[in-house]
Amino acid sequence: MTSDPRSVEAPEVLASLAVACESIRGACDGTLLELARRRVAMLLNNEAEVQAKAWGAISETQIAELGSWPTSDAFDERQKAALAMTEQFVIDVTGVLAGPLAASAGALGAEIGPLVQALYVLDVGQRVEVVLGALLGETLTTDSWAWGATGEIPADPMVAIMAMLAAVGRLQTVDPITKELVRLRGARLHECRRCLSVRSVAALNAGADDDLLGADDPSAIGTLSAATISALDLVDATFVGPPTINQELLARLTQSYDTGELVELVSYMMRNACNKIPVAFGVDDAIVEDGFEYQVIDASGETVTVDASALTI
Repeated sequence: MTSDPRSVEAPEVLASLAVACESIRGACDGTLLELARRRVAMLLNNEAEVQAKAWGAISETQIAELGSWPTSDAFDERQKAALAMTEQFVIDVTGVLAGPLAASAGALGAEIGPLVQALYVLDVGQRVEVVLGALLGETLTTDSWAWGATGEIPADPMVAIMAMLAAVGRLQTVDPITKELVRLRGARLHECRRCLSVRSVAALNAGADDDLLGADDPSAIGTLSAATISALDLVDATFVGPPTINQELLARLTQSYDTGELVELVSYMMRNACNKIPVAFGVDDAIVEDGFEYQVIDASGETVTVDASALTI
């Protein structure tokens, strides 16, 4: 098994991710998870993942007919409901609420919540494995990050996911303006209303202003460093369609960031993309009617809402 760079650069993140995956496997039907894992890999052109350890049992017929599941007799109603959710979540999460959510929830019942949490990990986790592999010259699969959990495994996958998000939050080497622009780029791609209504106190105190943070194209508003521009391009390369990094972007990123910083950036993108869960359920409303909600990431990695007095500008 290829060594995951997070084992060196962000071991707490890797360990908490394995715990989240174990929690998900305990809460979800293994067959649905394996169908989703394989279908995500197909949609993301992630050929290496197809050969990774199975998350549950599926038949050889299902493997062969997975690409044509809507018309295949190899899948029952629940499995088709899960696959419909999987495809919409991966291709365009903003279409889940008005698309397959109601029918899938009807077929899956209480399983719909854990399944969507699983889809976040399977979709964004695979995007991250492809991107990290391309950046660092490795071939990564779920074999490198989804197994080997130790310690207590929460029964609720969201508890485990939140612990993973906090572990990422404790990585604070990359400059706060770049990280805030990266967060907002992902928020715009996933159309998360809550995320777009939030502003980072650290970024504002570091010199970012509302015009810069509110711009669809920040480079048209302010003079951004080559490193920041490459980080924004990395967000697009990760989340717009199947993840792919060309040689030109690879060169810019590796010239601007060391291995630890690249791992932090990619991990932070995974943290931010947890917004796909509330967007899928349509519960991503902003909690402020006017202005912005101001947040800090504290020393424990938790996101905390504060009032405007925290600003030093």
